[in-house]
Amino acid sequence: MSSPPQIVCACGRAVRAPDVLQHGYFMTRWRPVWVYLKYRCPRCRMLGQKLTDYRDWDESALHSGDESCVVDAARAVLGEIADREVEEFSVRLRALRPSDLDALRRDL
Repeated sequence: MSSPPQIVCACGRAVRAPDVLQHGYFMTRWRPVWVYLKYRCPRCRMLGQKLTDYRDWDESALHSGDESCVVDAARAVLGEIADREVEEFSVRLRALRPSDLDALRRDL
């Protein structure tokens, strides 16, 4: 079997577990046949639905590369951005020269 089917919003962002609003199965008398997902994309805020064959479904598709946990942990460690930090960033940004931007482009 190949990699698990990835659920992707119309805007192109992959749907992860925190984005899922509703998850269920369509059953026959003895076994599930389809997996139903309803989600809200955090990028475009659009509601979407996905119906996937149960044989192809893998729950890890919602958890693979889950960057939201990493972002939340980093945000908790760093805390809120202070007004002083915004002002310092603004001063540094205004002080940039075109040569600094060229050097940055070469580094990327």
